[in-house]
This record gives sequence, structure tokens and C-alpha cells, in this order.
Amino acid sequence: MSTDAKRRYASAGFITLLVLSVLWPSPIVSVNRLWLGESLDIDELSFLGREAPSWDVVFWCLAGLFALAIVQSAESLDFRGAWQQVRAVRLRFTLHHALLLVIGAALVAVIWLYADAPLMAFSERIQSETTEDAARLANRLGGGMNPAMLVLFFLLGGVAYREKRWVSYAVAMAFAGLTAGLLAQIVKALVGRARPELWLGPFQYAPGSATSFPSGHTVGAFALAGVLMFASPNWTLRIAAALLAASVGISRILAFRHWPSDVTASAILGLLAAALFTRAVTRVTPERPDAP
Repeated sequence: MSTDAKRRYASAGFITLLVLSVLWPSPIVSVNRLWLGESLDIDELSFLGREAPSWDVVFWCLAGLFALAIVQSAESLDFRGAWQQVRAVRLRFTLHHALLLVIGAALVAVIWLYADAPLMAFSERIQSETTEDAARLANRLGGGMNPAMLVLFFLLGGVAYREKRWVSYAVAMAFAGLTAGLLAQIVKALVGRARPELWLGPFQYAPGSATSFPSGHTVGAFALAGVLMFASPNWTLRIAAALLAASVGISRILAFRHWPSDVTASAILGLLAAALFTRAVTRVTPERPDAP
């Protein structure tokens, strides 16, 4: 089998695994409801890695089999190239980055002052079972182990099939996600903004664990998606990454976990980190212009 074919099969397999992680453990619940009728301690609202770790073992076994399949079909498992890319990271904060930060801060301030309350009221008016289900699935996409699995797939697949661009994606995603995530947690502790679900209004504060500004899910989603948006020559992949990241941000508003200004600030922070580290990581032009 050619390397291109292996790469396509690996990509298709990972997308399947990612979809399964978002739905898990719904497949088990559905099979039990249809054929077994046993009493289970999980339901469709259970979340991978949260409510029932014993049931998650099945998923991680499938993920392990997928990783073994990549290893078995690998042309190489030499991680020295990835380590060299890590060592080659050099951050360069330019005037364009500063301008993005200033414009973003102004936009967040305007939304915070004038749009947060009206947009949350609109979110409440459009609430339905459909919006709740969509928000729940998008929330899962941006949380749990999904960001880590995305990074690991690009790293393992890139090393196994000698796809240096994939390795670059993994390195940039890891740095961008960790940096943006750390900054988000620091800002959370400093700002202490109350979440919309507390119904205290957009200018109330509740320091502690239930802090709203910024959104960790959204920061991570845009940090990882931003790498693909900035680095991939494949426009289909760029658009898909942008839409998926946006869906995570919107879902946090519809779930009443974050204000629109929280999500806007988080998207800007994630994109800024992605831009910085995408530029900093050594990138290799693919052999084909349509390579992902």
C-alpha cells in the first residue's frame, strides 16, 4: 500500500475515532436499549472521561488498536525530527500580532459593555431540544481528551508516514494549546467573572471555580484549529477547522457557560497563540499543493 493510501486511511480512521469520542458512550447505551435492556449507570448525557471511567475502557482499547495499526503500517518511527522542530521554536511578536491584540481587546470591550446581555437573552429565547443537543455535542468536541488526541494523531501519523507538515502541526498545536490554556487560567483567576448560568448579569463577579472569562474550551479549540487555518495549504481543512472551532465557542454560549465576550476574547487569544507558534515552528512545503 502506498504512503498516500496509508495516510488517507489513517485520516479516515482518526475522524471516525474523533466522532466516536464525541458520542461516547451513546453507542453502548443504544445497543443496550435495543437488545439487552440491562440497567446501566450511564446514559446519552454521559461524557467520555467524566461519569463512568469503567465504560471508557472500551473506547481507549479502540484508540489503542488504532494507534497500533498506524505503528504497524509505519515507514519510520524516528521522533528525532519532531524533537528538532521543538528545539527550533523561536517566538517573534510582530506589529501585526500587537495590532490584532489591540483590535481584539477593543472588540471584546464593546461586546462586554453593550452586547453580552442582549445576546444571552436571545440565546435563551431560541433554546430548544435541538439547540441543546447541538451544544452538548460541540461542547464535547472541544473538551475532554479530544484536543490531546488531535495533537497525538498528527505527531504519530506524521512520524509514521514521514509527513513533516503533520509533525509541524502537532508541535505548533502543542505549544499554542498549552500557552493559551495557561494564560486563560491565569486570566480566569484574576478576572473572576460570574458565569451566565448564575443569572447575576454581565458585570457581576464570583471569584473561585465558577469563573467565566475566558472560555477554556474556546481557547483550546481556536489554538488548535488556528494552526490548521494558518498553516494548511488545503482550504477544505482550513474551513472545516474554523467551523468546528466556531461551533465550540457558540456551544459555550448556548449552554449558558460563557458570555459572548468571553468566547470572543478566547477565540482571539487562541488564534494569537496559533499565529505565533505556527510562525515559530519550522514548516516544510508538501510535495503536492493539495496536501493537508
